[in-house]
Amino acid sequence: MEIVAGNLYFVSDDFFAKIQDPYLKINYISTKRPHYFAFRDSKTDLYWLVPCSSKVEKFERLIQKKQEQHKPTDTIKIINIFNRKAVLLFQDMFPVTVKYIDSQYIKGNQPVRIADPKLVQELEKNAHKIRNLLHRGVRFTPTQPDIIRIEEMMLKELKESESVLE
Repeated sequence: MEIVAGNLYFVSDDFFAKIQDPYLKINYISTKRPHYFAFRDSKTDLYWLVPCSSKVEKFERLIQKKQEQHKPTDTIKIINIFNRKAVLLFQDMFPVTVKYIDSQYIKGNQPVRIADPKLVQELEKNAHKIRNLLHRGVRFTPTQPDIIRIEEMMLKELKESESVLE
């Protein structure tokens, strides 16, 4: 499957079963949720997935509180997706191989995507910044997935699949 910048995707249940991280936002049983903004890490060929949330008011209050305390707010971004406000939770992003990206989010026969290429570029730049902070051990929330462990598992799997192809 080709992963297109700005499009939103779903993650397979197999990923969550393999990783077993208590802080990952696993798939709901009744609906195809959550969905994720994906961007490629050109250094590793992994895709990083940023969970999307519809709880806009909750995160608007959180952003406002952080701003009042003069704290950075780049771990949470509120944007428009498909003419609705949505929240991107960069603090909860995690890496996967393309194998675990289950499907593209389609609504009304249209791919759900962030339409503005400049905004996609800005979000990817922010995501790389947050990823670098995560790699340096910065913790944004007490319920943050262990991205270092997940990344090591995904890189090992990617390497194993490449050696099978050789």
